[in-house]
Amino acid sequence: METTPGPKISILPPLIAERIAAGEVIERPASVVKELVENAIDAGSTEIEVRLGKGGCDLIEVTDNGHGMSRENLEISICRHATSKILELDDLTRLSTLGFRGEALPSIAAVAELQITSRARGSDVTHELRAAHTAPARGIAERVANYNFLGSPQGTRIRVLSLFSQIPARLKFLKSAGAESSAVREIIERLALTHPEVSFSLFSDDKKLLSLPSEDLAKRAERMLGDGNPFELLTAKIEGGWAIEVIWLKGLSSPHTRSMYQIVNGRALRDRILQQAILNPLRQSFLPGSFPSIVVKLNIPSDEIDVNVHPTKTEIRFLDPKKIFALCSAAIQQLLVNSTPKEMWSNTSSYSFQAGGNLSEQFQLPATSSPTRYEGSLFSGTSENTAGYSNPATPALADDFSFDTTPYGQFRGILFSTYFVYEQGDELLLIDQHAAHERIRYERLKNSVLNREVIEQQELLVPEVIKLPQEKVQELKSKIPALQSLGFDAEVFSEESILFRTIPAVWGTNQLTLRLRNLLERLETTDLLADVAWDETLFEKIAMEACRSSFKAGDHIHVDGANDLTRKLMKCEHPGNCPHGRPTFIKVNKLKIEEWFSRKI
Repeated sequence: METTPGPKISILPPLIAERIAAGEVIERPASVVKELVENAIDAGSTEIEVRLGKGGCDLIEVTDNGHGMSRENLEISICRHATSKILELDDLTRLSTLGFRGEALPSIAAVAELQITSRARGSDVTHELRAAHTAPARGIAERVANYNFLGSPQGTRIRVLSLFSQIPARLKFLKSAGAESSAVREIIERLALTHPEVSFSLFSDDKKLLSLPSEDLAKRAERMLGDGNPFELLTAKIEGGWAIEVIWLKGLSSPHTRSMYQIVNGRALRDRILQQAILNPLRQSFLPGSFPSIVVKLNIPSDEIDVNVHPTKTEIRFLDPKKIFALCSAAIQQLLVNSTPKEMWSNTSSYSFQAGGNLSEQFQLPATSSPTRYEGSLFSGTSENTAGYSNPATPALADDFSFDTTPYGQFRGILFSTYFVYEQGDELLLIDQHAAHERIRYERLKNSVLNREVIEQQELLVPEVIKLPQEKVQELKSKIPALQSLGFDAEVFSEESILFRTIPAVWGTNQLTLRLRNLLERLETTDLLADVAWDETLFEKIAMEACRSSFKAGDHIHVDGANDLTRKLMKCEHPGNCPHGRPTFIKVNKLKIEEWFSRKI
């Protein structure tokens, strides 16, 4: 029988191979800037300047004052896999540099004209190398002049001209010059937060877009995220082998995640697991669809992460995601405590976080009052006492209110029958009575659900079968018994599925299949059982009940009741906002009031 041979297999021509490889690294001008600025940071630069022409399509120029390159290093720098950062295989597990693959310069040279001018530290000569739209080989470096770079006697200037001019198909996917410049700015801002000790400047068609002096991380975060507005800056830090620093501009939110900055071991990331670890403890601080302006910087053992999982190095793999969730949760809990006016209350309890046996950080959290116990259905129970509140038609507060007044400074009254006003020193504290009561009611209702010794269960008429990959079922097998304590009756049904026969009665059956799948995903990533059972539908159910049963704007409250409501608020776990994210209180500094009236008191 005659056979027909398939297409002949042959080795790709070098130029085609280089352009295919370049496509993994170079997607747009911002990709070029990221690679070049990372190299400049690795070179020990303290000043970096970036200039763009036509959004980077005509020109990208990056100038630094780093250690520069000798003639020999310059000649080999554009060869593929040429790097000074990896000498042996074990170096991959202890990386401390941003770049390490040796792919940036050869990839750029394959899709643009590349000019490199560099003067090594201690040298009195400068060398230049040029490569244009070719598979990089050893170039010929020329002695050109004695240059100074940014006022320093050494450094490197890289010019990238006519990006993608020989690949029209790639040019069609680029956006306008303004959009490409904005993407470059976003990249530089992320890198600038990883290294606040470095000054950065960005120009587009000779117009200055960005100028960041050398400063500490908190100052840089405030400068970049706050944009000159007086948002409250909150910080938290845990030190040790697993270290984290969090900087949050309270009150500033956005409809996207671009203002959430993630830094791990000096590397700017957009990692999905880390993003969830940040949002999880903050989910009650923002309205649905809003995201915080926050910087989270982690330093963890290098053998706990793998940075070599993506060509652009924007994603990493964590060896133990649970430790990341626990570390972020501990730091953000500390951050939320820092947002509370501490002068008000002395009733605190200690919180400790341990990770890998080498991290122990003690800090203070507000002590949550004992949960109100309810019998029967979720929201049934005795009505609450209205003593001290002058309108008997309004919802009631718990009968353990004692009317001891320890307000934030001096109580100055209630504005518009809605806002409590306290004065202390150079600040006014305004508290929204509805949002405050809603927060108190919500936390009591939530605790009554999560802290029940006996959980009412609901048997499903038709058991729910959740299909999962076989390896996930095996990972979850040992954890399924823990679900019983939360009111779930579950079992491994097959090699690729888990079956649920009962659920907690408070859950309800709305979107049950999706919620049970998400439940199993949470069970896989956390050991905190309360967090496993808690989901958005249950949250909304309790939050709406808390809202319905709380004081409303305009309800009349006596001064003793206002003081006691404030005391209860500041003992909550999350006192700064209602369950749906609206602020419960704001602080106004005397300086702001003086600015309003154009006078100094």
